[in-house]
Amino acid sequence: MEFDEMAPVLVVVMNNLRDFEIARTEGWYRIPVKRAPSRLGAEYLAFYQTKTFGPEKWAINYYAPVKRYRLVRREELLPQEADHPRAREWYYKVEIGPLQKLPHPVPSRRLRRITFIPTTLGKLLKAREINDLWCGGEAEEILWELFRDNGLPAERRYLVMGEEEEKEVDFAFFCRKGKLAVMCDEEPLISGLMRERPAVQDYELAAAGWIPLHIDADAIFREPQRCLEQVCRAIEELGGLM
Repeated sequence: MEFDEMAPVLVVVMNNLRDFEIARTEGWYRIPVKRAPSRLGAEYLAFYQTKTFGPEKWAINYYAPVKRYRLVRREELLPQEADHPRAREWYYKVEIGPLQKLPHPVPSRRLRRITFIPTTLGKLLKAREINDLWCGGEAEEILWELFRDNGLPAERRYLVMGEEEEKEVDFAFFCRKGKLAVMCDEEPLISGLMRERPAVQDYELAAAGWIPLHIDADAIFREPQRCLEQVCRAIEELGGLM
């Protein structure tokens, strides 16, 4: 079956059985306007299922084509909950086609918390785990492939609490003597997919117990193996991986 590899996909969280049944039988999913990602439009939704879903938990197992978006109040979506505290708040009602099961699940290795992940259909169908989904700049993608091919369990776009909001580090490593944050110094743009959260600053990382390591994009292009060795040395200095 042919498909458009670059078709935009938005990964969303499915955290209860009722919402899953609504998606399956009624064909819609809701996103609060207050918490919606800046890049909302997509041709497909993919659903990251949380611990409620037993053997399917902590993974993406299903996706569905998007038909259209509507802006409605919560009380219109769930009239049986008209007295809910957020009943008058605005939501995007994303109308979808039938749920389709992925050829294989896309699991989260560290059972990490996920919000929204903009990705592509090609990445979704080929992903072996959640970290394969993120779309970074060319240098960031090279670094990710180096880590993956050399068995280094990096977590991509890991959320760290900044001064006032959650921010991201490009790659996170959890070591015996500390946490290593590797950042690729380039604009993370590819195929129009942009970083949803700003990168956390070094002083904020230090305050949260992280060791920052910056790698220049030009160095990744010129000497990728040397960059890999630099990261490996930093991991060794922190006592090796957990």
